[in-house]
Amino acid sequence: MSDSSGFIKQQVASRLHRPDGSTQTTRAPAVWTLAHRGYSGSGRLDVWVYATKRDALREGAALAIACGLDDEEDQARRDFAAGRYQKVMDCYEKTRPETHLLRVQAAFLQPPV
Repeated sequence: MSDSSGFIKQQVASRLHRPDGSTQTTRAPAVWTLAHRGYSGSGRLDVWVYATKRDALREGAALAIACGLDDEEDQARRDFAAGRYQKVMDCYEKTRPETHLLRVQAAFLQPPV
């Protein structure tokens, strides 16, 4: 399953590691998502879809910086400039309340029933 816009791509859905050392990988159609729950939106979960994981990570890191990282902001800006987007997002989640969320992950499409 693929679409002309390039958003839906085959992603690793599961990986089975057998005792004999062999591996079986299953792929399924998915999109990359960025999910955010923070102070705004009264606890609302916002989800955006991106064509690539790197795009989603970059936008998530930019959002983390825009939401303010207080004392960690200088390091976050250096990590962002170096392309270490996951590190910026990890810092955001580590320094925010448990109710906050900032994650990138593949969302697998379900076939029509």
